[in-house]
Amino acid sequence: MRAHKNLPMTHDSEEPTSGGMSPIQLALIALVGFGPLVAQFLFNLWQFDTYQFFPLALAGAAVLAKRGLDEVSRPLEPGSGLLTFPLMLGVLGLLGTAAVMWSPWLGAVAFLLALLAFAWWLGGWGLFKALFPAWLVLLTILPPPLKLDTRFALLLQEWATAGSSYLIALLGIPSLLTGLIIEIPGQRMLVEEACSGVNSILFMTSACVFFAIWQRRGAFFLALLYALTIACVLAGNSVRITFGAWIFFHHRIDLFTGWRHEAVGLVLTATYLTFIVAADSILARIFTTHPALPTEKPEAKKSEPLLTGVYFEGGLKFVTIMLAVLCLVQLVRGWDFHFRKERAQVINPEWMDGSAKFSLPPQIAGWDLVSEAKPVPKKAAYEDGVYSHIWQYKKDGLIATISLDYPFFNYHDVTVCYRNAGWEISETKLKAAAPGNGMIPCMEVALAREGGLKADLFYSTVSESGIWLEEPGKSSPYDEEGNPLAEGDLSSRLENRLRQMPYSSEAYEQVLNYRIQLLAAARGGLGTEQRRQVEKLFREARLALADQFIEKRPTPTPTPAETDPEI
Repeated sequence: MRAHKNLPMTHDSEEPTSGGMSPIQLALIALVGFGPLVAQFLFNLWQFDTYQFFPLALAGAAVLAKRGLDEVSRPLEPGSGLLTFPLMLGVLGLLGTAAVMWSPWLGAVAFLLALLAFAWWLGGWGLFKALFPAWLVLLTILPPPLKLDTRFALLLQEWATAGSSYLIALLGIPSLLTGLIIEIPGQRMLVEEACSGVNSILFMTSACVFFAIWQRRGAFFLALLYALTIACVLAGNSVRITFGAWIFFHHRIDLFTGWRHEAVGLVLTATYLTFIVAADSILARIFTTHPALPTEKPEAKKSEPLLTGVYFEGGLKFVTIMLAVLCLVQLVRGWDFHFRKERAQVINPEWMDGSAKFSLPPQIAGWDLVSEAKPVPKKAAYEDGVYSHIWQYKKDGLIATISLDYPFFNYHDVTVCYRNAGWEISETKLKAAAPGNGMIPCMEVALAREGGLKADLFYSTVSESGIWLEEPGKSSPYDEEGNPLAEGDLSSRLENRLRQMPYSSEAYEQVLNYRIQLLAAARGGLGTEQRRQVEKLFREARLALADQFIEKRPTPTPTPAETDPEI
């Protein structure tokens, strides 16, 4: 057996200098090198209900990896050092970047690439092919960058809304479609909330990938089954919304809340899984040119260890040392990141528990409180807010709605939600921090919808560190003109992501934000004086709410040397 030239690693078992390596030892090397970042990545991933299926995906990947390792020919034939050397340098460089930035997402990417690089290094093409199916399943739990998964979910919701609206009309049920909202007599359905099946599409596609690989299907077969699975989930969502509307219209049974909602979700999940199995069987009969892989599997000698003849020599020892060093860097940076975050935290997450402890006075700036809605938890935790506490004020016949939305990860452009609700954005303007508005920036948005209804929207977002995020500069998602960088086209979002790198880690870090917003609407729009009164209401209500959850830290007492120039 030959040794690598660039990264020498002994595979010759005739003159070993030390004991052979076991798979457990190799796993410990990976755990040492990637453990802190990957653990943080999985912890962050659990906060998003759309990815809470990942333990099942990990189990499926482990099953596929075991089957592949049992079948790989032994002894292993190492891959070419000409490819191994740049692969390992690339992995170490990427891991080092992730460690210095403390970016769990980038660390997970480095780990996935390291799996392929190690497979090639230790076992060449044979081990690479054996582990690649498990690697594909792991890839399904990696969120894409630049919030592409959120945009994909929004596209699916639009399709589900359009399909459901068409089916509801065919059934003769009077309905009104506005954005992602379908209104029928007595019921107002927001597809984003009612159609939780959209969240299950990631789980179903992951299950599809696992099952197709387990059945040893080809790439074309897998792509076709993947597309059919997405189509099935979309159809199921539309049927769910349509059936829910029909049964509510005729029998006043609500299938969109409570235990009925959960029961329908379980039934649909079982239906989707059955569809994957049935579709795989039907496609296998139709596409005879893409049959399953040969059933004759290479039998490895059970008594022969997987890594026979692989020793801690040369390149492998060097990589192990480098991974240990990078693990130390991760621990230091992780501790520093969380320590700095805790020190900078001025909003205690324990206060934001949805217990309705926040309040606004009966009267603000001449506006009278007319109604209050206590916070109700949402299912999609931490994505666009867990709780929303709502107050309505009235003055001279004009109603203004104020809401406190909390908490949610990352910056969320609330105008996206208003577009989904059928509003058109006619103008967006940034009102920078100034003494007249309490040094708090905000976005002012002009909205319009059918029937001549126009509205003015004001909102300000604050991070758990007490930083108001609308102000341009550093990690702000807006440019100097107030244009949302994170919600633009692909190029602007990439530019924004690169610009924010020195100030934040990756898109799925655990940083919580809180938003205060006000909406006032009227036929034909608000007059100049009405708009001025609405803005005054927003400023005073915003300060009243911020005082209740943003901790005021005492100003350090100046020393005599700082106050007396004679000293």
